[in-house]
Amino acid sequence: MDHDLPEDEIQKKYSKIVKQVLGEDFIGVHISQFILKEDIQNSCSQISCFLTLKNGSKDSILIEGSGSGMVDALFNSIIDKMSSTYQSLADIEFGDFALKVKFKESMRWRKSDAPVEIRLALRNSRNKRLYFKAQSGSLVGTTIIVMQRAFEYLINAELAVIHLHKDIQNAKERNRTDLITRYTQQLTELVRIVSYEQTIKSLRAP
Repeated sequence: MDHDLPEDEIQKKYSKIVKQVLGEDFIGVHISQFILKEDIQNSCSQISCFLTLKNGSKDSILIEGSGSGMVDALFNSIIDKMSSTYQSLADIEFGDFALKVKFKESMRWRKSDAPVEIRLALRNSRNKRLYFKAQSGSLVGTTIIVMQRAFEYLINAELAVIHLHKDIQNAKERNRTDLITRYTQQLTELVRIVSYEQTIKSLRAP
């Protein structure tokens, strides 16, 4: 049985803060109708899918693009499409992608059904990293799941930062030092990894 790594525990802490801050406003992210076309000779992958943001209503966004492999194509296509809405995504880069086939968990002699575990590391311009993992019986499926988890966190973390910034201003107006301390601590944790400088500047703009 695999045990969580230290970075997994850190990511769980950040995710817990985001969910506490947003509550019912937390947005689920789902990738569907995924299509992959490979041009082996030119080392180019083309992808097409729908990215659905779930929170009451379901808004589906068409994602299309190409890259050097499926992971590169999917990751950068989502960044390109969503960074105008969620500004912090522009600061995120692909860090590492580790794949592990768990042959011991296979139920067949040929082991072709062995589950696949993927660990994805993303980093910002300061080389701070976020880690995500997923497991399923399909390489493509596991890649999609880990991407869903990564972008679900990134999108909601930005929304949580906006929420906390407004909460701090409101607490100051009410002279609630207890809430100011609480919200500031949560905000400090979230900005350790991802920069929300542009997002906060937008909030301050007249």
